[in-house]
Amino acid sequence: MSWGDDLHEFEVWLARTKAGQDADQRKEEAAKLFAIWKQAIYDTIKSASSTLFVTSAGNTDSDTGFLQDVPASLELPNLITVGATNQAGDATTFTSYGKTVIIYADGFHVDSYIPDGRRVKFSGTSMAAPAVANLAAKLFAIDPTLTPERVRVLILDGSALSEDGRRKLMNEQRSVELARMSKEKAQD
Repeated sequence: MSWGDDLHEFEVWLARTKAGQDADQRKEEAAKLFAIWKQAIYDTIKSASSTLFVTSAGNTDSDTGFLQDVPASLELPNLITVGATNQAGDATTFTSYGKTVIIYADGFHVDSYIPDGRRVKFSGTSMAAPAVANLAAKLFAIDPTLTPERVRVLILDGSALSEDGRRKLMNEQRSVELARMSKEKAQD
């Protein structure tokens, strides 16, 4: 998932559509609407417990929890929030962060294809999250009996710590190896 909204965005939307309201009225209405929307997203992801959701953390260089960015700030066993690093494993200047951002992947100048087939380089957590979704798909392909929670564990257990020890960096090879070993153990 490469989208997110926060309370401030609801206020901006209301400012465009409810010009007659004063700022306090908009803020109050935005808070009510945002709470309903946030709960609906939470309930939807939670109710789909057999589905793994992978979301981008956002590109605001802010704490997802402080902003209440949805879905990036949500904590659910079937949700993985992904931050962006550069190729050296250092956090990008734009990546959002926080306790819900549990894994980081390359999101800086990532080769991408646009509709006419040309390749361009894009940067953002929206470029990092697909790498984690791809890894999750590989893990499910190795062992279709895996649960979203188990795939999440394999991704985290297979990760490497950044040099400063602050971020878990996706390590596709190690996570795939762990999945294969886990499947072999289960077959014994």
